[in-house]
Formats: sequence, C-alpha cells, structure tokens
Amino acid sequence: MFARIVACFPMMLALLAGPATADLAQVMAAVRADKWAEARTLAGQTGPEAEALVEWRALRAGEGDFAACRDFLARHADWPGLDRIRADAEQKMPPDLPAARVLEFFANARPLTGAGALRLAQAQGAQGLEGDAQAEAVLAWRTLPMGPDTQADFLRLFSDLLASHHIARLDAMLWQGKRASALNMLPLVPEGWRSLARARLALRDMAPGVDVLIGAVPPELERDPGLAFERFQWRARKGRNDEAIAILAMQSDRIDGLGRAQSWGNWRRIFARVEAREGRPERAYALAARHGLVEGSDYADLEWLAGFIALRLLEEPQTALGHFGNFAAAVETPISLGRAGYWQGRALEALGRPEEARAAYAQGAAHQTSFYGQLAAERAGLPMDPALAATGPLPGVPDLKARPVVKTALALHAAGERNLAEVFFTHIAENLRATDQAGLAALALSLPDEHIALRVAKVAAGQGVVLPQAYFPLPDIAAPEGVPKELVLSIARRESEFDPAVTSPAGARGLMQLMPATARDMALRLGTVYRPAALTRDAAYNARLGGAYLAYLRETFGTNPVLTTIGYNAGPSRVTAWIEGRGDPREAGVDVIDWIEMIPFRETRNYVMRVTESMAIYRARLSGKTQPMRLSRDLKAR
Repeated sequence: MFARIVACFPMMLALLAGPATADLAQVMAAVRADKWAEARTLAGQTGPEAEALVEWRALRAGEGDFAACRDFLARHADWPGLDRIRADAEQKMPPDLPAARVLEFFANARPLTGAGALRLAQAQGAQGLEGDAQAEAVLAWRTLPMGPDTQADFLRLFSDLLASHHIARLDAMLWQGKRASALNMLPLVPEGWRSLARARLALRDMAPGVDVLIGAVPPELERDPGLAFERFQWRARKGRNDEAIAILAMQSDRIDGLGRAQSWGNWRRIFARVEAREGRPERAYALAARHGLVEGSDYADLEWLAGFIALRLLEEPQTALGHFGNFAAAVETPISLGRAGYWQGRALEALGRPEEARAAYAQGAAHQTSFYGQLAAERAGLPMDPALAATGPLPGVPDLKARPVVKTALALHAAGERNLAEVFFTHIAENLRATDQAGLAALALSLPDEHIALRVAKVAAGQGVVLPQAYFPLPDIAAPEGVPKELVLSIARRESEFDPAVTSPAGARGLMQLMPATARDMALRLGTVYRPAALTRDAAYNARLGGAYLAYLRETFGTNPVLTTIGYNAGPSRVTAWIEGRGDPREAGVDVIDWIEMIPFRETRNYVMRVTESMAIYRARLSGKTQPMRLSRDLKAR
C-alpha cells in the first residue's frame, strides 16, 4: 500500500500544482522564433511580466492593431522602446476613429509620423480647431518624412495652405537625408530647385557625374548652403581636406552661409584640430569659433576647443576665458564640469588672477571622478573626496522592486536575458528621480551585475549623482604580477563596461575587448591554450590574456599610463609614431596635457582620459582610503 502511494506521489504533486508552468527563458525562445501563439500560451503559464513582455515584443514587431498599441501604451507608459509602438499605432488608426479619440491619443505626445500628423490635423479641424489644424499641417509638412500616399492626402486637404512651403519641405528632406521624401517633392517645386536637389543628392551618394549636375544648378541657387555642405562633405570624404576646409571657412564668413549649422559641427571639430596639429592655429581658431551654433553638444565642444586653441596656441587668455565660460554654461556632466573649471582656472592664471583661478579650480575639483576634475583638485591643493573611497553598500529604495517595470527587468535578468534587462534598467534610470538612483544601482549590484550597475551609475552621473560603488564597481578580476590592479579594472571598465559577453563591431571580444589575433599572441606568450570561444564565455580567461597584453605594453613603453592606454586602444605602432612626430610626453619639456589633447583620434583621446581618471578612484576603492591627488605626476611616469 505504501509503495502504491509513493508511486502516485508525483501525480498528486502535479494535480496540486495546477496548470502546467513555463519559465521566461522558454517564453523568450518562442518570441525570438516569431512563434507568437506559442509565446502567448507559455507566457500565460508564467506570469503577468511574461505576458506583458510578449505583448511588448509583438507590438514592436508590428503584430498588433491600433487598439492593442494604444492600450499597451496606456498600461505601460514607463516601458522602454515605446516610440516604435506609438509610430505603428499612428499608421494603424482606423479611418472611423472619432476625432475626440484621436485628440486624446495625441494629448501628451507629438506625432512621430506624417500619417499621425495628418490624423491629428484632421481631428483638430473636425473639432473646430482650425488654427491648430493649419499649424499642425504646416509643421508636419516642413519637418516630417512621409510616403507618397500621405503626401497626397496632405495636398488634398491643405493644398492652398502648403503651396508656399514646398521648397522648405524639399530643403528639409535634403538636409535630413530623406531621399525618397525629397524625390517625391520634385514635381511640386520650380525647375531650378529640381536641379539643385539632384546635385545635392548625387553629392551625398558620391555618385559619378556630379560636375554635370552641379553645372545645371541655376546661378541664383549656386550659393545654396545645402549645396555648399554637400560639396564640402564630398571633398572631406574623398580626403581632399584643403578644399573642404576652404569651403567651410568661406561658408562660415557668409551671413546664412551654413544653413543648418549643426550639420557642419562634427566636421568643423575634426578640421579645427587638423589645422591645430599642423601648426596653423589662426585657421584652427577661426574654424572652431565661427560655428554659428547657440546650443547642443557640438556648441559646447567647439566653444571649449576655441578656448583651448586661443589659450595654448595663440596665447590669448582673455579670448579663451570667454569661450570656456560659454562651455561651462552649456554643460552638466561631471566630465564636462571638471573640464570647465580646470580650463577657466588655467586662463585666469595666465591673466594673472590667482584668486579667481583657485576658485575656478575648486569648482572643477567638485567633480573628481573626471580627468580634469582631478587635475583641478591638484591645482587648488584640495584632497580627494572621501566619498570616492566608499566601501559600504548603497542605500536601497523600499518600494522599487515592487514597481512592475522593475519586476520585469529583474525577471529578464533571472531568465538570462541580460541584454534586454540592461535596456530596461537603463530606461528606468533615465526616468527615475535622482534620489532613487542609488536604490536602482544597489539592486543591480545585488544581482550581481556590475555591468548593469555601471550603466545605471552613468545615467545617475549625468544627473549630477555620483555613486562610487556602482560607477567604479569591483568585480573579481585578477591582475598579473607587475600590472597594477587599478589599471586592469580601469581598462575593463572602459573597454566593455564589465560585460564579459560583448563583441564589438570591429570584432573585439569579452571583458577586456581583445581582438582574436592579440588574444592568440597572448595565449602563446603565456604558454596556454588559445580558446577563442572562451573570450566571451570565461571572464577570468579573457582577463588573464588582457592582463598579459598590458604587461607586454608596460614592458615596451614603461609604466606611463598614457602610452600604455594608447597602445591598448590604438595599437603599439601608434605610440611609436606619435612620439616620433610630436615628442615624448614623459619628457620634461613636453606638456602632457596638451599632448593628450592633440591626439588625432577622438576615441583614443577620450580613452586615455577615462582610463587615467579611473585609476585614482580604483586605488581608493581597493584600499578603502582616500589617495593623494597625483594625476599630473602619473601622466609623466616613466
């Protein structure tokens, strides 16, 4: 009898458990296979987070009607990736949807598509809001790409209103690179503008025969800023720098010569630095300063660059101070605020105003997680902020784990969906109150997941909240003999943000982002087996090979962190070439700060600063004690 009961025990447990259950990993496997019916069935057996995730993925894949999109947006307004669902909803609005419901849909968000803008304008007109409807139609016409059917509907409903805006629409689509929308406008504009548009498109496409098309542009449109920009960009892409710079300088001197000044910003920064490196500081300053911008990241970058050139290459500290002040007013992150304080201090020192300089340095020193914040602290004679050596846990937020979107993020991580979990955590951080960021970072560290914690901490830093435990996490990474652990941690933090499974577009792999050839060489150097699959599966193996590469670079270039990090990022040959071309930054007669700022590659310039700033923080985190502010000495190490 007892034996029969034991034999039936599994069946009894199954009956008590109720319906069959599935886990989120199974659900997501079905989603990735586009098996939506199976995914929904499995999600129903798993729980509400799984059901919402399937619905989210299905709607983002276009698997849903307007009502499904609208309802999901209403129920999950705090989820990531909603713009795609909203844009799809705009395209799928039923023709008979009442005007009041259309206005309700757009009550808190602008249309993302031409089709959405058309429905909003129609609804506004139907509700007697004629002025709003006309304004919406003109705004959409001048800014949004749209297909031929939507364009035809706009013309049918607002033909007379939009007639005077056809050229503006064509010009906007050309600047945005919306080729199809631009071509659809050609029948609506004068012949001269058709010729201009064909020339601009051909230049952007790097098409053959552009000279013929440029020659067909009528004289009154030859000075069009958009045409000048495409001619400039064509030359820049071809490597014809002198010709490109000549166009940029000429257009910068003309009233309205730039058209959309922001489109020139990145190239302007590149060429200003080229001119500076090649010993033409006056031309470099003109390119950086005459940007025509009033806001944005390019504005900030170019104001700083103009100040740097004025101070260090033209020896005009008063001019430099004005640019550094503009830069300071335009930035918010610790990296940029540290930079602002340091360079304002340098300009004030050069002007013989030491007290004001020290105050500026002190402002920069308030941001000691940054390269220039640490240099500013040194100049001001200030110690390291004790908070940076923090070893205790971050404070939690009691109700955070109960929030549905956070529960979904945690469920994804538990199911092994780290990439999607990261998307959710990052989005949550971007929309979280500054006071709650520590709780979210603490939650990520408790998983444990240093990569996601760092992603959260970077968002928090952008809000002015520094969380050292998450911003500079301490995963268990070994350092080889002779290589400081703070260097290994700083490199891994910069390379992969502690993601052991990531592969870069260039093919670098794992925690230390090793290229396969380098990893193979280091395995040979260590006398160990080269296991390519382990580069993204075994963090300890990856770190061992990465540490060996750092040891090799230190043997080659000494203990100088500038040269070591350049070698790791850009290759040892670049270290040798730049020393030969610009001097050795370790030498007494070479200003290492200027040397770093004149590194030709933006990525490498930034890389050197981010790694070297991290080393001081990691020394403090590893020891649990504040450290002397010695970055300037470290940068000159031999």
